[in-house]
Amino acid sequence: MPDPALELRAQIRDLQAQRRSLESKLMQPQPMLAASLIERFLRSGGSPRTTPAYYLSHTEQGRSRLTYVKKEDLALVRQHCTAYRTFQQNLKAWRQVGAALQQRWKQLQQAQSR
Repeated sequence: MPDPALELRAQIRDLQAQRRSLESKLMQPQPMLAASLIERFLRSGGSPRTTPAYYLSHTEQGRSRLTYVKKEDLALVRQHCTAYRTFQQNLKAWRQVGAALQQRWKQLQQAQSR
């Protein structure tokens, strides 16, 4: 019968490697915008446009705000929004790995206490 502590140690090592990888990604400095890029086809009068206009949707003092994005700034703004979204996804994954690690450490403690 295999030792459950050996399997738990292997899982802990794997989770630690995942955490280090995520931490490395999170520590990479890059410009970010905490906003969403929105494409709209409406003019101010409500009539449709033939080409989209782009806006940043962000929160200021608890309210959603739209800020127009010039066409020449669109690629850079899109890159900064994507960087923020990726950072948030990596941070969420890092928290999940941390919770899984904590659970495995408790399981290892119980397995060794028997």
